[in-house]
Amino acid sequence: MAGKNIILVIILYFVLSVFVASKALAVTIPSFPSCLNIQGELIVSYTTGTHGIPGDSATYTGSDSVYKLTEDTLTQCFCSVNGDGIQTNWWKVSSLSDNEITDLKNQNWIFILNGSLWGLDDAPYMAKNSNFSCQTTSPTPTPTSSSSSSSSGSSSSSSSSSSSGSSGSVQAASTGSVGQVLGLATTGNILTIYTLLIVGITFILLGIMLARKERGIYGRR
Repeated sequence: MAGKNIILVIILYFVLSVFVASKALAVTIPSFPSCLNIQGELIVSYTTGTHGIPGDSATYTGSDSVYKLTEDTLTQCFCSVNGDGIQTNWWKVSSLSDNEITDLKNQNWIFILNGSLWGLDDAPYMAKNSNFSCQTTSPTPTPTSSSSSSSSGSSSSSSSSSSSGSSGSVQAASTGSVGQVLGLATTGNILTIYTLLIVGITFILLGIMLARKERGIYGRR
C-alpha cells in the first residue's frame, strides 16, 4: 500500500511538472530599440503624409520611418504633426505555432496575417505599438551687443533653427519599453521554477509521511 502511494505521488508530481514547465517556456520576444535611440538600417522614410497604424482604424498625418533590425524584425517610428509619436515593432512570425501566437496576443501584440498589405514581406507578422514624444525644440537666440553682431547673431540663429527644424530633437521616454517586458517575463519564469521545486519537495515529503504511516499501521498489526 505504501508503495502505491509513493507511485501515485510521483505520477502527480510528473504531471504537474510537465504542466508548469509548458507555462514557463514562453515565447522569447526579440529585442527592439526605442525610436528615441533608433538603430538598424533605414529602409523607407516619409517627411509628411497620411499613415496608418496597425490595430487602429484611424489615419494619422506626419512623418514616418521604418528601420530593418534583423531578417525578421523591424521598427516603425511615426511622428505626428503635433509631436505625438507612435512606435510599432514588427516581428515576422512564420515559424511560430498557433499557441505561441495566441500567447503573444495575450501580451497585446497584434496579429497581421499578411505583411505585404503594410509594405513588408508576404508573411504573417506580429505588431506592437507604444507611444513616445517627438516634439522639436526651438533654439535659444544668441544675445548681441551691437548692430553688426546682432545681424551676425540673427544669421547664425536662423541657420541653427533651420538645422534643428530639419533634424528635430526627440524628447521624453517611450511608454512601452520592450526591455521591461522581457525583464518581467524572466522574473515570471524564475518564480515558476521556484514554485515547481517547492511543490515537488512537498509531494516527496508527503509520500514519505504516507509510507511511514502505512508501515506503522502494519507494524501494530
